[in-house]
Amino acid sequence: MIRFPGNFWGKFGVCVAVLVIILSVNKSFIFAGTQRSSDSPGTTTAGVLNLRTAFSLALKHNPMIQAQLAQRDAATYGVQSARSLFFPRVDVRETYSRSDSPVQVFSSKLSQEEFKAEDFRIDRLNHPSARTNLKTEVIVTQPVFNRGREVYRYETSRLLKEMSKLKLEQVKQQVLLSVQRAYTNWLLARERYGVIEKAVETARKSLQLARSRYARGTALRSDVLRYEVHLASYRKELAAAKNRIDIALSALNVAMGLPNEKSWVPEKGDKLVDGSSGLSLSDWISLTNANRPELLYYRLNSKVAKWAVTRSKLNFLPSLNLRGIYEHNTESIGDVSGDAFTLMGTAEVNVFNGLGDSAEYKKASANFRSAEAYERRVRQEVRHQVQKAWLNMQTAKLQVKVTKKAVKQAEESLNIVRNRYKNGLTIVTELLDTETALLRAQLQHLQALYDYKLAFAEMKWSAGVLGKNNPERIKK
Repeated sequence: MIRFPGNFWGKFGVCVAVLVIILSVNKSFIFAGTQRSSDSPGTTTAGVLNLRTAFSLALKHNPMIQAQLAQRDAATYGVQSARSLFFPRVDVRETYSRSDSPVQVFSSKLSQEEFKAEDFRIDRLNHPSARTNLKTEVIVTQPVFNRGREVYRYETSRLLKEMSKLKLEQVKQQVLLSVQRAYTNWLLARERYGVIEKAVETARKSLQLARSRYARGTALRSDVLRYEVHLASYRKELAAAKNRIDIALSALNVAMGLPNEKSWVPEKGDKLVDGSSGLSLSDWISLTNANRPELLYYRLNSKVAKWAVTRSKLNFLPSLNLRGIYEHNTESIGDVSGDAFTLMGTAEVNVFNGLGDSAEYKKASANFRSAEAYERRVRQEVRHQVQKAWLNMQTAKLQVKVTKKAVKQAEESLNIVRNRYKNGLTIVTELLDTETALLRAQLQHLQALYDYKLAFAEMKWSAGVLGKNNPERIKK
């Protein structure tokens, strides 16, 4: 039997107590740290968003913009490829041959600088032994003029690069417009929810008033029932308004190129307000002519077509190139070898190719006329868009004033009717209709603010300056 010292159990108990205290303290620290981590602002899933941030996120993450950025890079490399046509081309060619053909053997011996007097004997000339030749050539070709091929490639690739930049700007403007629409629609959905929520609260208070009057015997039971149905319909609209917020937020994430489930809250104080400008219609037209990507794009497209006409004319001229060749011939590595160089200039004149050059010129001329027609069409369409956006903006501005006045009138009318109903001077139907009229007036005012904000954004988009602050300061 094992015996412990008399003071063992006392010391053991003290040790156990200390261990329990240490574990308890560590556990409290662990859970406290966990709680702080979960409550920290950095772990929240909802980010704060304003329109400028939404624009920045869209420019960074939207797939359409990323695709167009790749196209712009491709056009840049196209310019580099076209520029290379002006530089000399250097090729290295290695040729291995083994033959007993009299001509081939004779040529190989001469190239290897190993031709001897006995090789002139008729029998050796007619029946030579098989011979190997390793020929290494370095060929340098300098293009001088190839019927304008180099100049045409370079100029058109340079114009296509500029067109790709304009196409990128066009896509950016379109993406920003979709973000503007989605963001404003999201704000509208949130503010609609707030308006309906207030309407629910107003209807709840009116229901309490109806119940109070019914309890005093100054109102009918039907008044209470009507208000209960009225309140239920408002709560139904409130649920639908909440659903519209989620849908609008998902659409906004799609427009920005972010995951649909990303959660956002608007920046504090960010509401539906009008975005006015002191520019006249002629000012907007001037901005459009200088900044609208489509106009500039089709102007360059006409230049590309015009260069094609020039290229087709140059097909009637000769081509000229310079070439230098250095060659090294040997039977095998380390054997006797021979070196030689050749300098040459080549000129080529196309005398007749079945009237193909003439057909190419007519084709290029027709394409140029087509490009000019498209440019005129785009110019007319853009001008129409500017005028339409201007008129829509003026109409929306007027609607904001009208609906704002209607809201004030509806609020005043509701106060009067509520006091009349409270004093038993009117029926419940009039109060219900007045509350409904106020809600509709408030929603119409929100819609008018949305229409005006969107109309102003479309005005900036039609001028090609969406996403740029202070259009008045933009160079025309």
